[in-house]
Order: sequence, then structure tokens, then C-alpha cells
Amino acid sequence: MKNILWDIISIIIGVVLILFPGEAMDISIKTIGVILLCAGIVGVIMGIRGQGIYVAYTMSGAVIAIVGGIVCLLQPQIVKSILPLIMGIIILATGVFNIGNSFNAKRAGASRWFVSLILALITVICGVVILLNLNSAANLLVTIIGIIFVYNGVSTLIVKIMNKE
Repeated sequence: MKNILWDIISIIIGVVLILFPGEAMDISIKTIGVILLCAGIVGVIMGIRGQGIYVAYTMSGAVIAIVGGIVCLLQPQIVKSILPLIMGIIILATGVFNIGNSFNAKRAGASRWFVSLILALITVICGVVILLNLNSAANLLVTIIGIIFVYNGVSTLIVKIMNKE
């Protein structure tokens, strides 16, 4: 019964993410802010107590965590606007890198190099679409995660039910 409970929780979380992506993102960012703030405070305490070469490293990391936590708590919209930008840049860069790999595969004599080229071009297009639609990309990402949660919960429940019979 406990295993089925986790599947039902996964479905519920997924539905909440699908229905309320903006609010879910805000809550997640604020939660991350609390975690960063706590980690930063602990880091400062450890840095004050520490000795040697790692004190500066610990203290600088702790200060960065505290600043990040404060930004997440007081300005979640800033964080929300940066995440799709980072995601879009990473996806675009991955696509460009994969285009290069496709042509390397062609030079190496791979017969289906064009499949990787097509997939790389699709990746580039996805990155560009995200970069051109930064405001809606954050909510879309949360919605996709919600769909994955629902799928995971439903598929796992089906497997458990089918295996029980």
C-alpha cells in the first residue's frame, strides 16, 4: 500500500504542476531560497570556526549562497526569468555542438549521419524558441515536469496492478 501511495502522490504533484505552473515555480524558487540561506548561514559559521586555506573558500561560497537565497526569497521573478534563459542557451549550445558531431560522423563515413543532423537542428530550433519566448518557457518547463510526474505515477501504478494479478 505504501508503494502505491507514492504513485498517487506523484500523480497529484503532476496535476498541481500542470494546473498551476507559475505558482509551483514560485514555491520551488522560494524553497530553494530557504535552503540556500540556511546553507549559507551554516557555511559562515563553519568558515568562522575553520582554519587554514579553506576558510576563504568556505566563506565566499557561504556569502554567495546567502545572496542567492535572499534573491530567491525577495525576488523570485528574477530567478524565474533567468532559468529559461540558461535552459535556452544550454539547449542551443548542445544543438550546435551536435551539428558539428553530425558532420564529423559524415566525414567518418557513418551512413545515417543525417539523422543526427536532423535531431541537432531540431535541438537548435528548440533552444531558439525558448530564447524567443522566455516568459512562457518557465511555465512550459514546469508543465512538462508535471506531465512526467503524472505519467510516472500512472505507469508505475499500471505495472504494479498488472504484476499483482
